[in-house]
Order: sequence, then structure tokens, then C-alpha cells
Amino acid sequence: MSKRLGYFQDFKGSDMILLSCEATEVSALRTSLSAAMTHGSVFALHDFAEVSARHPVRLFFCPPTAPSRSSDGGFVWILNESEYLEVDLKLEALGRVGVGHQYFDLSQTHTTLMVSVGEYPDQWWQRDR
Repeated sequence: MSKRLGYFQDFKGSDMILLSCEATEVSALRTSLSAAMTHGSVFALHDFAEVSARHPVRLFFCPPTAPSRSSDGGFVWILNESEYLEVDLKLEALGRVGVGHQYFDLSQTHTTLMVSVGEYPDQWWQRDR
């Protein structure tokens, strides 16, 4: 399975951005988010994962110190330091269990981010295309 990202309307009852990966890939996500927080820079999750052709999305992680929070037509996920630490703990636990998911609120939208590990294999995404 590879890292995949897509935007789904009315997915499990709400508009959802789904980021699916394997447990071994969660640490790369955590490292990227940590670097963005440390450097106060924007991290484009749509460059981190393969974006669904049928359900494209652009998602930007922005620490509050980032010089620009422009969404460039996408969604923005802004976390302060304490929120980031909570997210990081949840991602760490998700990487350990191997199968499961966590929901995260995005900024200025009712759309939710679901980070899923081991639940949506490549075949599921191919069926979607």
C-alpha cells in the first residue's frame, strides 16, 4: 500500500479528506509535520501522498508561525503547539497499532481529515478511479 489522499463528500456521514497509509509510513508523516512546526513552514500533504484522480484535494499543514497560510484553492490545517503535540501523540499511537484511524478537525471548514492506517488498500483506491 502506498500513501493516498482524496476528498470525499458525505464519506461516513461528513465531508472527509482521507489520508491512508501503512503503519511504517506514519513516522514519515510525523517527521514532516514536526519539521514544519519547527521551521514555521507550510507542508503540502498533497505532495506527501498520491492524490486520487477522481477525488483530488490540496491540503496544507500550517503552523501559526508560517509566513503564509494561503490555501491556494485547498484546505488548511492550522495547529498551535499544544494542538500539534496532541496530534503527534495520536499519530504515534496509530503507527503502533497497525490498523485504525484518527479524525482531525481542519481550519475554517466542516471537512474532517481522517488519517487511516491499514484500512484502505491500493485495490480500494483503484476501484475508486
